[in-house]
Amino acid sequence: MRPLVYIFDGLEVELTPHALSMMISHRQTGFFSKESGGQMFATLSADRWRIEAVTGPRVGDRRGYNYFRPDRKAEQEEIYRFYDKGLEFVGDWHTHPENTPRPSGNDVTSIRNVVRESLHNLPGILMCIVGRKSPPDGLWLSLHRRDGAMVEPLDTNGKPANASRRRKVVWI
Repeated sequence: MRPLVYIFDGLEVELTPHALSMMISHRQTGFFSKESGGQMFATLSADRWRIEAVTGPRVGDRRGYNYFRPDRKAEQEEIYRFYDKGLEFVGDWHTHPENTPRPSGNDVTSIRNVVRESLHNLPGILMCIVGRKSPPDGLWLSLHRRDGAMVEPLDTNGKPANASRRRKVVWI
């Protein structure tokens, strides 16, 4: 598997093969599969994030066919543990039971809460959704800024990376 690279207003985000394979291993391929999720950790420079590690799912998470509620205490412990290893928390990931995933209203609200409640100096927090198809079609990635804006990426060819999955999102 090759790394995937996305561009957000000059910020290059690389998903390493290791991180991708961990998330993909939890795809919801069966009718009774439950959503899974976790956190993403990266090495950072001014214009590049390299996502090297992902966590989850955890024993304390609440999971169902179309919902995922993380164990927030376990997540905070992961943030401390990976920070000690030189990796920064940069976002959350979870699965959806659809081929080409799109964020739900609950997803957008949840990531806005994470952005608002997190103490960081990042331009935003990433949300990654893993669908049933193989990446890149089966992957949604967006950056959520403190001002509430959701920024969608360009691929390395300068084309919208999530364009094939656009739908109207109702903002609450």
